[in-house]
Amino acid sequence: MNSKTEVSVVIPNFNCLQTLPRALESIRMQNVPVEIIVVDDGSNDGSRGWLAQQADVKLLFTERAGVSKARNYGIEYCSNALVAFLDADDYWLENKLSQQIALHQKYPALVCSFTDYMHMTEEGQPIIGCFEYWPRFRKKLLSAESSFVFPFFMPLLYAENVVGTSTVMAKKQALSDVGGFDPHLKSASDWDLWLKLADRGEVGGLNSKLCHYISDRGDAISRDHDKRLNAMKLILNKHRPKIRHYPIAILAGYLRWLTGKAEYNRLKKSYYVSACQELVVFCLQPSSRRIKAVYRDILSIVL
Repeated sequence: MNSKTEVSVVIPNFNCLQTLPRALESIRMQNVPVEIIVVDDGSNDGSRGWLAQQADVKLLFTERAGVSKARNYGIEYCSNALVAFLDADDYWLENKLSQQIALHQKYPALVCSFTDYMHMTEEGQPIIGCFEYWPRFRKKLLSAESSFVFPFFMPLLYAENVVGTSTVMAKKQALSDVGGFDPHLKSASDWDLWLKLADRGEVGGLNSKLCHYISDRGDAISRDHDKRLNAMKLILNKHRPKIRHYPIAILAGYLRWLTGKAEYNRLKKSYYVSACQELVVFCLQPSSRRIKAVYRDILSIVL
């Protein structure tokens, strides 16, 4: 391990020159010695030239390999035992790294950790905190203090993808042991990786919003609903045998996928289909959120 730094930070970049300076500055303000690795995946917006001028950045290059391969390539070059991830259009808040490093020092068995984060618009307006959004996870944290540790996090993570990539810190060895991000997945390879890590050991977290995540990313892959839904189904099927003794978590995972199908059909204005799918979810997992969705679908059909 490089004695001059405590953690390596991996940032994949493709044409994010507009937001890269903010992301890098949020790392520099951490007051923790870090190794910054940016993997530029074939940018043509001037990112490469700008990055080459940043003396504290180790710049690597790929050519449209995709975000998973880019991140994996960056991990290979990390000099530290701990690796943190940050997307080029997200940014950290003060003391994020120091608090997370302290958590790993307190619980050395952790394979990875994550924090809460705030969903933000591109204009900088807050939307909702991540932990507030997921009901099962929120209940688990009712008695939690500033930090928490899950001995076996897979069932809850399978049911609710509560981990934001830009909040994660993981052991480099654990990342290598599970094969890193799966480049064959067209979407949600981050969720798949967190599940693989959670199968290996304890996962910890900080009950504080220490990252801002830009939600409306225009042409970001999270907008490609069809690919994401297909990837979700593959991941659910892949990891289901590992949590076969947790049927409620399995049901919740597939209902989340069905909710995604309803959202996709709603975008296509197939309101009859989305309303039926939402009703199925409501019958098996009642919530006011699902009732409101059905109500909106019915209004769209009538009006």
